[in-house]
Amino acid sequence: FVHAPATPTVARLPMSYATLELTQTIPCFPNATRGQPSPLKTSPDGSKLIYALNRTVVIRDIVPPAGAPIQAQLYTAHGYDVTAAAMSPSGCYMASGDKTGVVRVWACDNPDQILKLETAVMGGAILDIAWSPDNQRVAVVGDGREIFGKVFMWDSGNSVGEISGHAKKANSISFKSSRPYRIATGGEDFKVNFYEGPPFKYKAEAALHTNFVNCVRYSPNGNFFFSVSNDMKMKLFDGKDGALKQDIKIHLGSVYAAAWSPDSKQIVCCSADKSVKVFSCSDTGELAEVSKVDFGKTTEFMQVGCAWSSVGQLSYSLGGQLSILNDGKITATQFGHNRPISTICMCGTKLLSASFEDATGSTLGLFRSWDVATGLATPFAGPDGSQKGGHASMVVKMATDGNNIVSIGRDDSLLFTSPDGVYGNKVSLDAAPVDLACGGGVVCVVLVSKELMVVGGATVPLPIDPTCVAVAPDGGTIAVGGDDCAVHLFDGKGVTKGLKLERHRGAVSC
Repeated sequence: FVHAPATPTVARLPMSYATLELTQTIPCFPNATRGQPSPLKTSPDGSKLIYALNRTVVIRDIVPPAGAPIQAQLYTAHGYDVTAAAMSPSGCYMASGDKTGVVRVWACDNPDQILKLETAVMGGAILDIAWSPDNQRVAVVGDGREIFGKVFMWDSGNSVGEISGHAKKANSISFKSSRPYRIATGGEDFKVNFYEGPPFKYKAEAALHTNFVNCVRYSPNGNFFFSVSNDMKMKLFDGKDGALKQDIKIHLGSVYAAAWSPDSKQIVCCSADKSVKVFSCSDTGELAEVSKVDFGKTTEFMQVGCAWSSVGQLSYSLGGQLSILNDGKITATQFGHNRPISTICMCGTKLLSASFEDATGSTLGLFRSWDVATGLATPFAGPDGSQKGGHASMVVKMATDGNNIVSIGRDDSLLFTSPDGVYGNKVSLDAAPVDLACGGGVVCVVLVSKELMVVGGATVPLPIDPTCVAVAPDGGTIAVGGDDCAVHLFDGKGVTKGLKLERHRGAVSC
């Protein structure tokens, strides 16, 4: 910044424009709400994980491909929060539904994500979607108030059946994978209903649970389908006529989801009792427990979603952890964000990010350290491995200073963390922090109390409400932006005030 002469001379300098190219997207994690399932689905070959968060549909690798990071495809064309999504058996199209009852069918094998169909199915949220095995029909259920489900042609939207027989919203639907085609549904009226078609119509009430039915799924070979419920039970039915084969209690808490293995011989179930179980299913429909994995004792370990993938069983917790299980053991755990990211920064080759809150009701600031080579993250933690020692509220800003990661939070604190993500010293501040900056060994914070605090140095009163702060790379100059539309310069100790730069027409934001 320089002071312009009375009659300014405008010099046109040659400029070079860099072209930025998106090379990698690190996807959000699925939504999680206590007491409700978090739907997870996979691609037909089991290599991709499919879920939704807010208005975004995510299709992502489950594990990093050889020599490459996790790749993700995002679909953001919905105008309202997406509540269900499913990929066609061919792997070419996706059907996704939102909270207003609109279903969109779009090409997921084309980078342009061409829209094939948009249709309003019901007056409330779409809660589950299933494709017919010939890719021609889409079946949906949800909170329609009057109509709780519908079956329609994938390209025209023409109706080929209604899902009647439910008195409350229907939570889950599944299509039999072989002829004769059948459909099974489950809802909050405790019912499991059975339909024949096409055109599809109500045939019978296959069974009655004593609580909400959360998930129904046909086996890949079409021989059986199951239902799981908040009553902690699983019911197994004949796939052709809907006759009840088994009725067993499988967990000590609500069973939120379940999924078949590709060979139709096993079922994985996840529960609010913080465990995941795998059951074998014989050719005659006999169920037997094969393995059980207990995750922990606290609320964050409630398992609210599961799927069966090409790398093993997947289970998603209320605390936002995605676990991969094989042979009754946890073989990998992935971490991410399912709440808005408040701040990011680079620390060497690591990307650091922070968000606020999770579905357990915790208000802790959540830190993640991303390996950009794989697209996988590790969480920050205290020396004992717990979340103690971090910010107790939203993380406002994060920056790096040599070998330390420095952050400020709405808990009015300044936190130092080691590069390997272990919380260190935490300093209480006299007022709420507004912004943080580091450079050349200098760490400074501006506060709502109109103060500039240099860590290990002076605390300087400011004549304005500060909005942002920056430190020169050599630590020799501190710049403070304010609501007076100006930038105020100080020396690296924050003591000597220098220039006041006044060319902005509004409060300085960064």
